[in-house]
Amino acid sequence: VAPPPARAASASKTASQKTALGETSTSFFERLNPNLVRLPDPVAERIDAAMLGVGRNARAFASGVKKQAEDPWSVEDVWIIFALQWVIKNGRRAAYDALANDKDDDASADASSRTKRFDASVFGWLEGPLKALNTTWILLYLHDNASRMFVVEAGAAYTGGGYLGYSFDIGMYTLCLGVVSVLATQRWLPLFLQSRFGIEEVSLQTVITRLAVIAIGAVSVLRAGLLFGVPASSILGVSGVGGLTFGLAARDVLSNVMGGTMLAILRPFKVGEEIFVTQGSNFRGSDDPTVSDYLVKEIGWYQTTLEAKDTKPTIVPNGYFLGANVINVTRATARVLILEFRVSYRDREAVPTICETIEAYLRNDEKCDSRKYPVRVNLAGARADHLAIAVEFHVYKMPLDEHLRERGRLIFEMLAIVEARTTGPAYPTEISLETSLTKYAGK
Repeated sequence: VAPPPARAASASKTASQKTALGETSTSFFERLNPNLVRLPDPVAERIDAAMLGVGRNARAFASGVKKQAEDPWSVEDVWIIFALQWVIKNGRRAAYDALANDKDDDASADASSRTKRFDASVFGWLEGPLKALNTTWILLYLHDNASRMFVVEAGAAYTGGGYLGYSFDIGMYTLCLGVVSVLATQRWLPLFLQSRFGIEEVSLQTVITRLAVIAIGAVSVLRAGLLFGVPASSILGVSGVGGLTFGLAARDVLSNVMGGTMLAILRPFKVGEEIFVTQGSNFRGSDDPTVSDYLVKEIGWYQTTLEAKDTKPTIVPNGYFLGANVINVTRATARVLILEFRVSYRDREAVPTICETIEAYLRNDEKCDSRKYPVRVNLAGARADHLAIAVEFHVYKMPLDEHLRERGRLIFEMLAIVEARTTGPAYPTEISLETSLTKYAGK
């Protein structure tokens, strides 16, 4: 039976409303195609095949490394350890000399210079990684052979793994890889930061390098601990308790280390700059005439070396700079000069002319920075026996010897201006009494 016309019209209207509300239509985000750029199918298939091939090769390499690492050490394998020790002591230098003979044209180079170049080369750096590998092999050799001697029952075949299992071998190699990574980071990361990112500050390079070393060491130790069978919660718990204990016991050490880190990050001063430092508990301040401005010689991880005017090195813990006020003299763009000239009361009418003439002279002098900084010449006050003219201006930053010469020249020129417009110098006036007034105090 057909529905009534009114109900049919209502159903048709409802269907049209649902269509209008988007039940069958799509929104903008639904129509948006994420694959706007697609590679041709043959190209995509070749890329996928290449990636799968790289993955298979990486898994095969890791499997081979694991198989070799889990291979038990036999008694006769001790020759490998002796061979590695020979490489460490003699092989590295022999390889370096063989390659250097082909490249070094200076046949008269002495042994000391060649030794220095050897120590700075990659062959010299390999001593650390090879020693780490040698130590790892010795421990694994002792572990496997001791397990064969004391753990395996008589008459039973030794299947490898040792008393601690194969995880001990993988854990030792993990620690060895961590040591090698730390040594490589310490050697090449500063050079990479300088060449790639333009970081020239040695202190900043040191901080970044040591933070990377700490991260690599922590990850290596944590991973090796898990391979040794130690739960992660136990490692983190021991690390937390140990860190708290160490922090309380070595509070000053951590303060100095944090100070060195902040100096490297904020860089309020750098090596070669001069700073003004207030007096500390164990060193002189810059207000001492024998000190003047300190010259920064070295910024270390724990302490900073400063050189005073009398050339005596001063060692300042880096924790001092966390709360000290340090003035960087080298980064100043100008030097301020504040002077005062005495004028007698009988020459008070000439004070405005003197002020105008000195100000005009300073503004026209090529050594005065009157465009960036103000030149102030005014009557500062009336003293008991003279009028005081205050002069304040800035001169351009220049070497100290040149600054002292220019400062003397400017003072002499201003003295000439004052003397040309006064009747004479305003000498201090003193009154001396032949009889003391104290005996008349009670009368």
